[in-house]
Amino acid sequence: MKRTKENWIEPQPADRQGISGLRIFDGEDLHYQERTLAFKETQRKWIEEQKRDMEDRRNKDRDQDRAYAYQTHQNTRMRGMLEDQLEQQKRDMQASTRDTNLQLAREKREREQRERQTKLQHERRDLDTQASIRVVPPYQNPLA
Repeated sequence: MKRTKENWIEPQPADRQGISGLRIFDGEDLHYQERTLAFKETQRKWIEEQKRDMEDRRNKDRDQDRAYAYQTHQNTRMRGMLEDQLEQQKRDMQASTRDTNLQLAREKREREQRERQTKLQHERRDLDTQASIRVVPPYQNPLA
């Protein structure tokens, strides 16, 4: 491209830089340093965000593990309490059954004892009655 107005005698100082006076070259990256700094800053932010995300994930996993451990502990404790309660109920039931059986056995013994006593009394009364009613002659053997 050709310049139409050029002042060769008094060049503009802003237009000149260095010996040649050229400021921009084709293919030259004038914003390289700014762009690399921006890239580094962006990379730093991403790394910081990844670190935060990783730390948050670790904290979340740790909290979930603690919650699971607490829940497991509570379930185990509750199961133990229920098992203890069930065992106590079984022991109470067995004790109640044992006491009932002992009471029934005692009542049966007493009833049988009363029945024997009553039977003995009846037999004595029958013997006394028979003795008082008639005197049985001694047995005599007809063959003798």
